Amino acid sequence: MTRWHLTTRMLAVVSLAAATMIGMALAEGHALKPQVTVMGQEKRETTPDCMRQGEPMTYLIDFQDPDEAGRWRAINDAVMGGVSRGGLRVEGGIGVFSGETSLENNGGFASVRRDPEAFDLSEHPGLELYVRGHGRRYQLRLYTDQLPQGAAYRASFQPRTGQWQRVVFTWSEFEPVFRGRLLEDVPAVDPARIEQLGLMIVDRQAGPFRLEVAWLATMKDL
Repeated sequence: MTRWHLTTRMLAVVSLAAATMIGMALAEGHALKPQVTVMGQEKRETTPDCMRQGEPMTYLIDFQDPDEAGRWRAINDAVMGGVSRGGLRVEGGIGVFSGETSLENNGGFASVRRDPEAFDLSEHPGLELYVRGHGRRYQLRLYTDQLPQGAAYRASFQPRTGQWQRVVFTWSEFEPVFRGRLLEDVPAVDPARIEQLGLMIVDRQAGPFRLEVAWLATMKDL
């Protein structure tokens, strides 16, 4: 066998071995080039307008109503000597509860309340709030004639940062409080006797806050 034939055979053997190794590597899921991770497309954000499509809902509060902004009043910790500030305004059909909380002078809360209006919600299992937050914790508050003045039924929530989110509250999630303390021997909230609604931030943190609210609606049947 000539040298040329030996060289040709050796090259063929080397090529076959290399192909075998490549095949085994690929079979085991190992690439011979840098691994590239392909990211999926970012999920489209669900906007308030998207959430309005579909089944009809009963909106108790809808900030696309041009008169809604004038129905809210700020009640901050200045009533107790604090210096927190907060209020509610409407931007492009969205209610914005914003301001800055301070722990000075034993303060630390900001709140807004809607003008009193009787709501008989006894035929519904709870409420739905459509909001977008920025990492802080809030309270939805209900006021009824079951409690003394200044007391409320509260339900806490902390929406995901920067994402519109539907928050659902059943009536059993509301607990009676007065100045941050739970009230004992008090009946559960009666949805037929709700007289006023409010929002509060009292998470024992100092700094700016911003909660965007599209609407508050009655929960669909469970």
